[in-house]
Amino acid sequence: MISRETTLLKKNLYDLVHNTRVGKKAYIFMLIGLFSTYLVSNAIINNISVDYILMYYVRYIFKILGLGLTLELSRRRLHDSGYSGKWLWNWGAFASIIYAYYVYDIYSTEGLFLSFFEQIFLIEILIIFIPAVFLFFLPSEQCLNKYGDGNLQMISKVNSIGYLKSKISLDNDKGIIEYLLDIYFYRTFKPQGRSKIIETWIGIGTLGTIMSLLVTFVNILFTIKSETGIEILGTISIYLFYLLYAYTIFSILALFIRRLHDSLYSGFWVLLLLIPFANIFVFYRLLIKGSWDVNSLKEI
Repeated sequence: MISRETTLLKKNLYDLVHNTRVGKKAYIFMLIGLFSTYLVSNAIINNISVDYILMYYVRYIFKILGLGLTLELSRRRLHDSGYSGKWLWNWGAFASIIYAYYVYDIYSTEGLFLSFFEQIFLIEILIIFIPAVFLFFLPSEQCLNKYGDGNLQMISKVNSIGYLKSKISLDNDKGIIEYLLDIYFYRTFKPQGRSKIIETWIGIGTLGTIMSLLVTFVNILFTIKSETGIEILGTISIYLFYLLYAYTIFSILALFIRRLHDSLYSGFWVLLLLIPFANIFVFYRLLIKGSWDVNSLKEI
């Protein structure tokens, strides 16, 4: 399994480097994700930096990451329309002039006001994120161009794809109960294979309910312990909760890995869920990207 995951990961990295296009659907999802992460991280770091001066520098790491990834995403969107990413140099030069003017104006004001970082943030939205939104309306070239092929998921020349079955039906012939049994019982310890989008949405949608049921169950055991005075029930309740919690999380992770396989991506990408900004890319593969027919490399 590890060797197949590694092979698939190498293919994915090859494709990311050589197929430098992104379609409208992926673009708008990732742009919203980047902006949301950028907004939340700025707000959190700004508050923490009041007490911890080192967070002041972390703020700029997040700024560089957020703005850099937005520009890279914009470059790929231009490529999808057949335009060169070099147009970003014009955008960058114009935006830099505006940014430099406002930063100088703010710094030249006597004293560093509390609203300083909020003002900078608004300027960044004005010169980076708002223009990026308009790139969504560029037409997509549905054929091969010099930046890659918008119709193909994989362009790597390695023969073995990795995960079969080779075809997947659009029909969702199972009910919710059957999908839940697959997620939490039949395929819990089977990250191999593929799972559809609907399974991922059902898994995420029911996760909160299942966690609530676990907490309720443990509370019932603690109540019984209080009423009966059986002390061992307290220890059993704690260990049982952590066991069921781990079981549930592993079930969801196995589902995520199968869903990544369904979009022809290695299960190793699930590790990026822990990394801000990078996790947006994984969420797109999990929640939005359609299933792929491995034989034709067409999305279905």
